[in-house]
Amino acid sequence: MNFLSIEYFAAVASEHSFSKAAKRLGITQQTLSANIAALERELGCTLFVRHVPLELTYAGTVFARYAQRFRRDRDALGQEMRDIAGDQAGVLRVGVAYTRSRAIMPPIVKAMQRDCPNIIVELIEGRNDQIQQWLANGDLDLAVADFAGKPAGIELMDFYNERMVLVLAQSLWMDLTATGGAANGQVDAVRTAPDERAIAAGDLSSLEHCPFLLGSPQDIDGRIADLLFRRAGFEPKVTARSDNVLTLLELCHYGMGACLCPERFLPALLDGERLRTLRVLDCGPDTAYAIQFGVPATSYRWSVIDDFIRCAREVTTGVSQ
Repeated sequence: MNFLSIEYFAAVASEHSFSKAAKRLGITQQTLSANIAALERELGCTLFVRHVPLELTYAGTVFARYAQRFRRDRDALGQEMRDIAGDQAGVLRVGVAYTRSRAIMPPIVKAMQRDCPNIIVELIEGRNDQIQQWLANGDLDLAVADFAGKPAGIELMDFYNERMVLVLAQSLWMDLTATGGAANGQVDAVRTAPDERAIAAGDLSSLEHCPFLLGSPQDIDGRIADLLFRRAGFEPKVTARSDNVLTLLELCHYGMGACLCPERFLPALLDGERLRTLRVLDCGPDTAYAIQFGVPATSYRWSVIDDFIRCAREVTTGVSQ
């Protein structure tokens, strides 16, 4: 058995597909399948249930636990040896959500290039839940995310605080206000106009008839939206869903509905002209959450990870926490 076999196994376990794992690894599916079959023969156990999607057998689950440990130890060994040799070169794999990456990463990567010119920052973007899983699997050196609770095997460090706000077009807000909470001119005397004070306290009940643009239920905005709608006691009318907040904001601009977005992202994502077409509403204290750095809890931490964290904190100094 060698580290390459473990990498192949980890890719298949992560992707639940030989074809997707082969594409990610840059090898043919036949080569990957042959390597996994050889690994299974060596172990004397079947590691995957071969249907779509692939699933780990019990033996595969046990092997995955050891594989994760081996990969972390191998990475830590390589990083410690590079630090001993004074060789600050290599690839730093940073997991970050799509929109957060666009909003905060450019100045951080610029600062890293200044301080560590031989380090390539590889930004691996995905949903918040995906990033945590990739970190746990050993596919990342560092993650910037909302870690709900304390995941096992992960060391957390503070970064900054965010909060979600509700964003909708000024034209849609005026329409809702003029028609007693009904969009598209559907006047209903029973309906009441949106109550901005109640919304600011976290009560969206006056927006029952407003159309909404929602993200993934597994992401931060999905979790907060679920909390707000359950509290308000209604199922939202959903116009569209997307993992991409920029797409949702563009739909907002066209008056298609209201969406949740981290407040601090808005100036980074939209120009002044676009911002002026939108109404931004506070939705109460329960929309706030902490963004933290997460790193694998290993016996040794690569010095470059600390350099990245320092650069990230430096460029966010002076930004509202």
